[in-house]
Order: sequence, then structure tokens, then C-alpha cells
Amino acid sequence: MLECRIKKKLGNFTLDVDITANDGVTALLGASGSGKSMILKCIAGIIKPDSGLIRLGNVTLFDSENKINLLPRKRHTGFLFQDYALFPNMTIENNIYCGTDKTAKKSQRKEKVKEIAEIFRISPHLNKYPYQLSGGEKQRSALARIFAGKPDILMLDEPFSALDSHLRWELETELTEIFSKFKKTVLYVSHNRNEVYRLCDNITVLNEGKSLISKGKKELFDNPEYVQAAKLTGCKNIIKVEPKENMLYVPDWNTYIECKSPYDVNYIGIRANHIKPLFTFNPMTKEDKKQIAAAFPFEIISEISDTFTDILMVRRKESFSVPLRWEMSKEDREILRKMPQELVILKKSILYLR
Repeated sequence: MLECRIKKKLGNFTLDVDITANDGVTALLGASGSGKSMILKCIAGIIKPDSGLIRLGNVTLFDSENKINLLPRKRHTGFLFQDYALFPNMTIENNIYCGTDKTAKKSQRKEKVKEIAEIFRISPHLNKYPYQLSGGEKQRSALARIFAGKPDILMLDEPFSALDSHLRWELETELTEIFSKFKKTVLYVSHNRNEVYRLCDNITVLNEGKSLISKGKKELFDNPEYVQAAKLTGCKNIIKVEPKENMLYVPDWNTYIECKSPYDVNYIGIRANHIKPLFTFNPMTKEDKKQIAAAFPFEIISEISDTFTDILMVRRKESFSVPLRWEMSKEDREILRKMPQELVILKKSILYLR
């Protein structure tokens, strides 16, 4: 378990976070410049926070109040950098050897290198240098070096940023297997929501140097609570609302929505693939009507054909309302071409945001 409550000011940027990560994979999800990488460097001891506490299990890595600041080599952290940070003048065998227990005998360390190389499927590359490897082979070699040191926490800083999409998918599968065997805390830094959802158990959202919200991944995507978190989870439609007793008034649509929200609501979010054409409710039942938050005729402003879906930018017909992004299957798009329709927004699809 990791506890990280730290502050650090660098120029005009201030990091001020409170993060708790249990065993399993916790993502730090945020836009570029939100402080994700800096947090990892503070935990690893590369950057010293101005104040706060970092504790890993029963070991205090940093405590400004009690003047504790362990050296990086004593923290037992495994840090996979974006560029993998392999020593370019060493073979892969020697790179991994450097990560093994320096108090062990040379023969034991060499045996450990062979064992780790087998696990990460890089045995054929032990005599090569980093420049001779592919991106995936470099990543596996860097992970092998980390695991040779038996870290108490594994930290990965956007590990797929330099890889093409096909190789990413292959390595995601491998990382999933590695994470399942690690049985300790993993911190995974990314700004890719889909990648985070596939690989991680819990997510901490960062916004401009602050930890905004922490939840299980499904819970966060179902209820992000904040506009910034909703955007990071991929919500394309954010609409201003005005609370009116047990209703929400949407000025842009000139309509009211019933709302039983547990907190103050200033915006609603609607995911682009959750908007429905009216013909999907045919015939429409009384139960269907109860579930509808809003329905209105629309006009198409622009359209993009994606690989498997069509993306429409639409707005309420004969109005100057803010456009909505609407993603639908190509089959639904073909039906929509043949008949004028209304769009439907279901109550269960609305994200209530502040």
C-alpha cells in the first residue's frame, strides 16, 4: 500500500496531491502537464517534495516533518521511464545484471539474469545492445531489469507512448499477465482513458497538479462527478444546467430534466454513444417514456465517417444551441438517412457534474 501526500512547487506549477494506492493497479489519469510523472519521480526519490509524507507499506520514504528522505537506491521502487532508460553502452545481459542484488554472489546474480530473461522472453537478446532491439524488446528488457531488483512498487510512466498500435495491444496483454503476478502496488501513468480502463483497477484523476477524485474504474466512468474527470473519461458533451428544486433547467434546450442528485449540479455530461434515435423505441412503452430525459428534432451540422461508426455533430432543430457529438453504428445511420427523426437522451445516460 502506498500513501502519498505531498506538495512541490516548480516555477508556476504547484503539485498538491493526496493519493492512496492499494495492491493492484492504480492509474494516474490526467492531461499532459497535470503532474503525473512528477509524482512518480517524487516517490522514486528523483525529486524531493517541499513537504508531505510518502509511505510504502511500513517504510517511510519521505517525511518532511521528521526530516526523512531515503536515497533512491534504498526505496525499492521499480520505475519504468518513457524511454526505458537502458544503459546504451551495455548489453541487455549487463543491463539486467545491474538490477540484481549487489550483495549476492556473482554466480547467483548471473543465474538470476537467465531466470528473469526467460520470464520476459528476451533470452535470445542478452548479448545485444539496446539500439539493436525493437520498442517492445526494449520495454521487456527494462521491465526485466526492474524485476531483477525485487521492487516493492512498480511505476510505469506512459509505457506505450513510443509504440505503434499493433505492438501496444500485444504488450498490453503481456503487462496484464505481469501485473497479475506482481501482487503488489502498481502505479500506471497515462492520459489514454481506454488503455487505463483495460489495464487498471482503480483510477486517480489529476487536474492541474491536484488529485481531483479517486474511484474504481467502473464507478468513475459511471459517475465522474467533476467536469474535468468526465472529459478525461471521454465524455464529449458537457452542457450547462441550472438547478430548479427537483429539476434541472437546460437553457440550451429550453427544457427541464428531472434530477435526484446527491450533490450540487452545474453541468450534465452525455456520452456521444449514449444518444439514441427515436426509432429504437418502436413501439414506445410507458416505461420507455419514464426513462427519457429529453427528446427533440435535430439538424445535422457536420458528419465524419469513422472505421466502424459514424459521428454526427447535431443541434436542436431551428435553434442556435451548442452542438452535440453523436456516435452511432453505420446501420443506424443508414436508417436515419431515410426518415426524419428525433434524438433521445435517457436519464440513466446523464452524468451529473460540478
